[in-house]
Amino acid sequence: MRILFESLKDLFNSENEFFNYARSGKRITHIALAIPLVIIFIFGSMIISGIPGQLLVDYFDLGKPVIEFYNLFVSFGILIIVVWLWVRFFEKRSIKTLGFTGNNAFKKYLKGFISAIIMLSIVLLLMAAFGKVGFQENPKPLNLNLWGIFLLMLIGYIVQGAAEEILVRGWQFQVIGARYKPWLGLVISSVIFALLHGTNSGVSALAIINLLLFAILLIIFILYEKSIWAACGWHTAWNWSMENVFGLKVSGSEGLGSMLNLTAEGPNYITGGDFGPEGSILTSFVLFGGMIVLLSLNAKKLKINK
Repeated sequence: MRILFESLKDLFNSENEFFNYARSGKRITHIALAIPLVIIFIFGSMIISGIPGQLLVDYFDLGKPVIEFYNLFVSFGILIIVVWLWVRFFEKRSIKTLGFTGNNAFKKYLKGFISAIIMLSIVLLLMAAFGKVGFQENPKPLNLNLWGIFLLMLIGYIVQGAAEEILVRGWQFQVIGARYKPWLGLVISSVIFALLHGTNSGVSALAIINLLLFAILLIIFILYEKSIWAACGWHTAWNWSMENVFGLKVSGSEGLGSMLNLTAEGPNYITGGDFGPEGSILTSFVLFGGMIVLLSLNAKKLKINK
């Protein structure tokens, strides 16, 4: 336990390279701005993307997959641009300093991507052990159209996952941690992240706890890697595989089709209920396990360096 604590202390050192990126600019955003700007950036992006989006719905016969892709790709793409504009022209630094740094970017992204799929698979295996995981009756047959939807949604989730990581952890957590204390950045950014998802359908107290754990796990991942590449990959794979591989709800949202078309039956605290696996206590254990693995890997790295 002491080793894990020392590892945690090392990661949350205010001199961590990830925080030094924020200090490379002309100014670091004050906490009084860093908190409300997250909301402003999100709603501003929604308004900007919503106008042409509504026109497309009103004047073109677009299917649900195209609309969903638009929401993921365009809305969150605009969010990335908005954050970039703030960082570039107010803080006077490159978007790379939000954590898009270091070598082997694709390898790090893939590491996060695969890690998320493994962790979600463990959650489902535990659900099968404590509840019942089965297959939907009369699922949509796999065909070229459905494979096209899977690919389209993957592209959309790549942008969506990156946007949320850039905004909440790459920027907000980073600037608060750099200007004040890392733990303060963790608390504020994690609470805001959980609250932003707290109005989704089927949300529960356990789902909110898991959203907090989700945020903390990715912060540890970021500080361990000293970049957000792996966190972006993890976030994308978690959402995409839950919807388009396993066929389960993502934070209360119904998917458009999946490869496996799974169903989960049992008590809500096991299955997550209408919120999906993110509302399950089994997910809590797996997220905790992920934190312990990362802290252990960092402790091993520290031992080697000594």
